[in-house]
Amino acid sequence: MNELLKIEINDNQEQVISGRLLHEFLGIGTQYTKWIERMLPYGFTENVDFITISQKRLTAQGNETTYIDHILKINMAKELCMLARNEKGREARHYFIKCEEEWNSPDKVMARALVIANKELSTLRIENKVMKPKAEYFDALVER
Repeated sequence: MNELLKIEINDNQEQVISGRLLHEFLGIGTQYTKWIERMLPYGFTENVDFITISQKRLTAQGNETTYIDHILKINMAKELCMLARNEKGREARHYFIKCEEEWNSPDKVMARALVIANKELSTLRIENKVMKPKAEYFDALVER
């Protein structure tokens, strides 16, 4: 599938997108921070539907400014596309739906399950390395 918008995968294995990227794609005329402030009261919850990130950046004049972005889960992004009520919003929403369908295909689900299982095995191996000397010491004490 052609990449219309860059979707990333967060640590929880969820598809997410930059709010600024979506804002730009939708062709919203107002400044990003004003637009997102208007959108958030539509029932979106921070740390559930999105997270806010901010960074200090230098302007061209050498001044420091705070750059704010929001990392949106795909469901929130789809709702924002509907609220845009324009052709770009419709296009992005259909793209997100196709991405979700592909993401939830059996092959992709199995691939994610294997990644999670491998992480669990790795964690267990590390725990085993830490616990093995302790268990051997305890066994030696009990045998006395």
